[in-house]
Amino acid sequence: MLITREELAAIKQQAVAEYPNECCGVILVRDAERRHVPCRNVQDQMHARDPITFPRSARNAYYMDPMDALKLNRLADEGFAFAVIYHSHPNAGAYFSETDRGQALIRGEPAYPGAVYVVVSVVGSEVKALAAYRWNVERCVFERADAGDLDPAEPAVSRRLLAAAERRIPGGVNSPVRAFRSVGGEPRFVARAEGARLWDADGRAYVDFVGSWGPLVLGHAPRAVVQAVTAAAAGGTSYGAPTRQEVELAEAIAVAYPSMELLRLVSSGTEAAMSAIRVARGATGRDLLVKFDGCYHGHADSLLVKAGSGGATFGIPDSRGVPAVLAALTLTLPFNDLDAVRELFRQRGEEIAALIVEPVAGNMGVVAPAPGFLAGLREITAQHGALLIFDEVITGFRIAYGGAQELYGVRPDLTCLGKIIGGGLPVGAYGGRRDVMDHVAPLGGVYQAGTLSGNPLAVAAGLATLRALEDRQGYARLEALGARLERGLRDAAVKAGVPFTVNRVGSMLTGFFCAGPVRDYADAKTADVARYARFYHGMLERGVYLAPSQFEAAFVSLAHGDDDLEHAARAAADAMAAVV
Repeated sequence: MLITREELAAIKQQAVAEYPNECCGVILVRDAERRHVPCRNVQDQMHARDPITFPRSARNAYYMDPMDALKLNRLADEGFAFAVIYHSHPNAGAYFSETDRGQALIRGEPAYPGAVYVVVSVVGSEVKALAAYRWNVERCVFERADAGDLDPAEPAVSRRLLAAAERRIPGGVNSPVRAFRSVGGEPRFVARAEGARLWDADGRAYVDFVGSWGPLVLGHAPRAVVQAVTAAAAGGTSYGAPTRQEVELAEAIAVAYPSMELLRLVSSGTEAAMSAIRVARGATGRDLLVKFDGCYHGHADSLLVKAGSGGATFGIPDSRGVPAVLAALTLTLPFNDLDAVRELFRQRGEEIAALIVEPVAGNMGVVAPAPGFLAGLREITAQHGALLIFDEVITGFRIAYGGAQELYGVRPDLTCLGKIIGGGLPVGAYGGRRDVMDHVAPLGGVYQAGTLSGNPLAVAAGLATLRALEDRQGYARLEALGARLERGLRDAAVKAGVPFTVNRVGSMLTGFFCAGPVRDYADAKTADVARYARFYHGMLERGVYLAPSQFEAAFVSLAHGDDDLEHAARAAADAMAAVV
């Protein structure tokens, strides 16, 4: 037994009574005897007396009345042991945060190794969820001690699914950023999605601003895409042979991207970037690659050097398992710093095969190119005989029908596209100048192959998506939706008095919890990730699904409506007020 029904009721009552302040208490045991000791939070009084020593922050949201501490010490002297230590998260989720962990440990060891820590989520004077955590001696981590059965509001099905997943899948997830390590807590397992909403395995609905990380520009399960995939599946799921539809998709892409005179379909954005770099090296006979700090181009070995996305989330710019000799072939520079690019090419330009860039960074959070930055990259690479690669896996068909190269008027030598050209199904493409792509087998000596390249289901979904976008009329609406989401976030931050910077390009944006501006990876890393975590859970509890990392983008789709944006703005106002 973790906690009795009567104790649970008393804890919930205390948490609601003390909202919007944080509450705390202890349950002690001695043999069969249990004592519940609610503790008084005197942080407000201490802050009023000495605001420097007792600031208002997530780490200092609670300060126990010294008389309560004395009472607990006396009970400990009488032989009582700490069985349960609980506290509430006002306007945030029932997760064990980094602050919670830090306060529960002394020099890396738990202060009360036998205790269970219960966290209560209170939103709008209502208990939304509870969760329990216990120290795992072997793994030296706090793990869930309950199965989502403390309260009906707890996402119990997701909890059980995560426990099952962790037995077979590293961390219980198939991509690291899904693990919620950056924001704390545990992921919601998705059961279905439609339009601008998704539903988790526990039946909760969310307005979705992740959109499978960007490609679902039409929203979830648009009718035209579903019908196209259904029809394609009836004819077979994979052939490993050419089809008419993949030719049609290649033609549609080339019309939108005139720089892609020849292109090759692959199965992912990672594969597209990896292949484009191999082609660039093969075409130039050079080995060095230049990338920018915080830009993520997939998890190929030579690209996991000062990468963004999951790497930024976990603070691990270089992955283990990447040989030093490969990493040494990748040179990194600060984003938006043309002077640094010029100096590097002055020193080593004859060795550089290519420079790869997200023309609008999306994996350190959204960071737009400074005026003249992309044009400067075009000029410098051309002067030194290196190829310019635009990684438009996120921006392609997203910020304009012709992507960033249309929006900014800069033509790269090679372009990488991702799953938006498959309507969200696994697909990618790379392509560029004909003389460069002539090096790809079977025309040339640069080998690249894939059984699932041009998969008929992905191609059908991609064609349906591009046909819905090709008149370009939807992009004005995407711009308006993006601007409205930005305005809602900004207004919420101003009202709450929270330092906050929004970077937006069209329908993709990131709100950074810092004063800004955010122009590169170094600026992005000044954001308050703990504050973002509290905001994230506040939004999640209010039915708004954002990326579980400060260093990712939010996306709007053509399926979002006025009600969705109004709901997000209201949720942001409440959640932002709680992170002050």
